[in-house]
Amino acid sequence: MEKYRPSTTSVSIGIALMIVGVCLWVIRAVVNKTQLDFLVPIGLLLICVGGLTLTIIAFITLHKNDLAMRKHEAEENDDSH
Repeated sequence: MEKYRPSTTSVSIGIALMIVGVCLWVIRAVVNKTQLDFLVPIGLLLICVGGLTLTIIAFITLHKNDLAMRKHEAEENDDSH
């Protein structure tokens, strides 16, 4: 039975988006200027998009593995009869 793994590129993109979002928050925290207040919602948006990307990738991989397992079990049941 083939086991599917999430795409390394997609996972890297999701993690990178989350890291960039956190970096924007850190920049805003370190440089305490009112002009940089726009970094907080942009950072939050990037963190959310990165997390959503990772969640979608996980569900797609889970679905592919579930279909492969069902196919494998169906083949085993057909062979045993």
